[in-house]
Amino acid sequence: MSQNTKKWLCILGIICLYLVLSNIPMGGELKPTAQKAMALMVCAVLTWSLELLPLALASVLFTVLTVPLGLVKLPKVMANFADPSIFFVFAMFCNAIAFQNSGLCQRIVLWTTMKSKGNPRKLSFYLMLVTTIISMVLADIPAIAMMYPVGLMLLEKNGCVPGESNFGRTLMLGLPLASLIGGIGTPSGSSMNVMTLTLLQSTANISVSFFHWSAIGVPMALVLIVATWYILQKTYPSEITELKGIEAICNDYECLGPITRKEWNYIIVFVINFTLWATDSIHHTPLPVIAVIAATLFCLPNMGLIEWKKDKNRVGWDILMLIGASTAIGKIIWQEGGSLWLAETCLGNITLLPVAGIIAAVCVFTIAVHLLIPVNTAIVAVLLPTLVSLASMKGINPALLAIPLGFSVSASLLLPLGPVPLVTFPAGYYKMYDLFKPGCIISLVWVAVMVVAMLGIAVPIGLI
Repeated sequence: MSQNTKKWLCILGIICLYLVLSNIPMGGELKPTAQKAMALMVCAVLTWSLELLPLALASVLFTVLTVPLGLVKLPKVMANFADPSIFFVFAMFCNAIAFQNSGLCQRIVLWTTMKSKGNPRKLSFYLMLVTTIISMVLADIPAIAMMYPVGLMLLEKNGCVPGESNFGRTLMLGLPLASLIGGIGTPSGSSMNVMTLTLLQSTANISVSFFHWSAIGVPMALVLIVATWYILQKTYPSEITELKGIEAICNDYECLGPITRKEWNYIIVFVINFTLWATDSIHHTPLPVIAVIAATLFCLPNMGLIEWKKDKNRVGWDILMLIGASTAIGKIIWQEGGSLWLAETCLGNITLLPVAGIIAAVCVFTIAVHLLIPVNTAIVAVLLPTLVSLASMKGINPALLAIPLGFSVSASLLLPLGPVPLVTFPAGYYKMYDLFKPGCIISLVWVAVMVVAMLGIAVPIGLI
């Protein structure tokens, strides 16, 4: 059977699935419009995951399909589509492009690699730590995209055979995991963070500042990256004891010379940008607005950081369309009461647990659901309003459920199905199942750290 035939069968299957899901009797408590929206979201996720259509086109298609299906009027769905998180993610792609073009990225990577002094364990930790730190302030995908070529170069220089080398396996697994972990550190680290904050504000009228999120996220990220590195080292011990190619890297670093004007330009703009992010509770300027202004500064004449005609193709336009589509459909599910029904049906009993158990249950469910829905935007768009509805019904603070979801939605730890781990997968150094064993252990650590962070940090600082 040809690939095209398989795609046609999948498309026909998804159409049939929508007809079944949208018409199957679900009880009087679920509105028909909510049922149709939920069915459409399931079909959209399957289409995105199976890559049956170009991602951007499929995203726009499912957005506009809400109109002929009778779910919402076109102006309303367009308003839902134009979520602030889209503009934030766009600005973060520009930030990552400017970071790479400035040369500062190469300087940081070479310096970190040089400091390992040929020790493979130290090198993997340093590279993972740098990836974590970069991902705290840049989107996950740009962060791993910056570090992946460096790791690949070192593996090739040391003769690490794809599929056989444990060092290659730990490095190619460790870098994307580090990117995911770093992404939870600050709101700017992942579009999911901003999406969580936006939906929490719009559905529960709860505002979480940049500082409050970072007060939880940064300690979590630092603890998790050490634990993840240790677990990977124990699961896949390195077969080499000394690295090659360090001399060439030292020479490359020396050739860089002092910090250039372009690097200083990036540093100055970024420091201003980050300062405004960190003080958003004072000046009340939304994070997406600040990010777009900073992205504009990178494009100014004589900055030398973004040349739009050349760099515009490096922006993840598909990802922007995906965020808009999943948010638009997710908001319909929320507005039509589908989230309330989901809350009662799937998650109603967790409120019988103690507070620590509630937090743990939300984290476990969010991590596990990646096996079925490897699209983080869809998870946030559907589950966060669901959890807010659940919290409102049970008389508990919605932030107690929504914040663990926001932190755990990036935890694609069991199988490399998300876009971040898939960056390194094509190199061939690990199989899909190689992540499952260490991923299960890392997931348990993630849940434990999340519970401690919520009870030990979020409560004392007054967030909950």
